[in-house]
Amino acid sequence: MLNKQHLKYLIELAKINIDDKELDKLLIDLNNILNFIDEIKKLNLNNFQPLVGGVIQKLELREDEIHQMDESTKEKIIEQFPQKENNYLKVPKIILK
Repeated sequence: MLNKQHLKYLIELAKINIDDKELDKLLIDLNNILNFIDEIKKLNLNNFQPLVGGVIQKLELREDEIHQMDESTKEKIIEQFPQKENNYLKVPKIILK
């Protein structure tokens, strides 16, 4: 079980800033996790084989459906959009590396 002094030491090692209110909540959460791990350690798992892979599931696919939008709805969307040019809606550039 962690105490406040141990947790402060770990926070210092990790070089993170946590205020006292968050520290108390983190201490409770970590101790709950450690208690849960202790409960798992008490289980007799000798007769169980380790799971080698995940659950095999069939991916259910659906057909794409095209829904045409009427012109009045299209115009309302364009009118309400904050930035536009002609009939194009302008959005911020997103570049992923």
